[in-house]
Amino acid sequence: MNVTKKKAVVITTIFFLLVSFSYCGQKEGGIAKSGESSALDEASLLFAGKEIPKESKLRQYAETAFYKSYSRQMESAWNSLQRPNLQKINEWWKAYKPSRCPETVLYPFSGPDIMNALTFFPDADNYIMFGLEKPGIIPDPHALTADQINRGLNGLRNSLGDVLHMNFFKTEGMAAEMSNKSFNSIAGIIMYFLSTNGYTVAGARKIVIDAAGNVTAGNPSDDRIDWQNPPKSRVPGLEISFRKGPGKTQTVRYYMLNVIDNALAASSPNFIPYIKKNGPYAAIIKSASYLMHNDNVKFTQVRSAILATTDYLVQDDSGIPLRYFKPEKYKLGFHGYYNGPIGLFANRMQYDLKEAMDAKSTGKLPFSYGYVYKPGQSNLMTAERIK
Repeated sequence: MNVTKKKAVVITTIFFLLVSFSYCGQKEGGIAKSGESSALDEASLLFAGKEIPKESKLRQYAETAFYKSYSRQMESAWNSLQRPNLQKINEWWKAYKPSRCPETVLYPFSGPDIMNALTFFPDADNYIMFGLEKPGIIPDPHALTADQINRGLNGLRNSLGDVLHMNFFKTEGMAAEMSNKSFNSIAGIIMYFLSTNGYTVAGARKIVIDAAGNVTAGNPSDDRIDWQNPPKSRVPGLEISFRKGPGKTQTVRYYMLNVIDNALAASSPNFIPYIKKNGPYAAIIKSASYLMHNDNVKFTQVRSAILATTDYLVQDDSGIPLRYFKPEKYKLGFHGYYNGPIGLFANRMQYDLKEAMDAKSTGKLPFSYGYVYKPGQSNLMTAERIK
């Protein structure tokens, strides 16, 4: 083989190797390249106060006194309620969880609370969540100064205060607390929860539900969308892929929109078709402000969509009222204690639920769930569709 041909072979081989490496470095679906994936996971570890890899650009920051103090505080806060609470849910749930569930979990009015969805349904492929809060930017602390990281971590810690001590977010003031340009966006908090619970963040991207009800890539202008005046049939969202150890890659998608009936009709008529298209679901409802309790107005469309597409549901009393679960269609389970809602929602008393709880409850719950978070005071209802 002459020199010219040898050079051609070498160049061709290098080209194919480069193409192969480029292809292998991308996550399925184009979510993130391998380098971006590593940076995302390092950011998640930082938010959770975990040890940062030695080769990371964030390693030097992780040696600062501020970060070491932050790590101790976050670990202490997590261990005070959430760690033992989630462990109690896991142990209790072994006796009551369904033998089989759909591969997609639906979590209405969730905010960034991926952790409870993963606790009840850890093996799902996909998680769909939605709320009024903006997804926010996907944070990248690698591009920030130490002072900027300090401010970002302080903001994240402040936004997590309620959920770390009461296991629910307070909706009032939540949008103001969650900055669109810092670590305490929906994106940053989901990343925090994943890393704190031992997951590796593998990729993240902005997404939208388009007019046809399909998920497509988002764009920077979506950060400026206001749910009170959104564009027609464009629902902005966030997609994060993650895995635990060598396990399968899972995906959470969070969408920002108002699902009250008139807002769906005016701005997001594509959302209910999207929900119906992606079922059936295992659904979880928690601390949902009793929004679906009105019979004829307000949140009837989303309630109907959940009932139509869900094969298995676990919820507290703030979700869908008991009267919508016909005994010939659902196998119902009652767990815990119910004597009525907290004072703020006193007009949402369900006397039929109290009667069912008093007669059929499996006993007090050993964990906190929902607004009535004191030990022994929470309630859960499960509903399995009869096929």
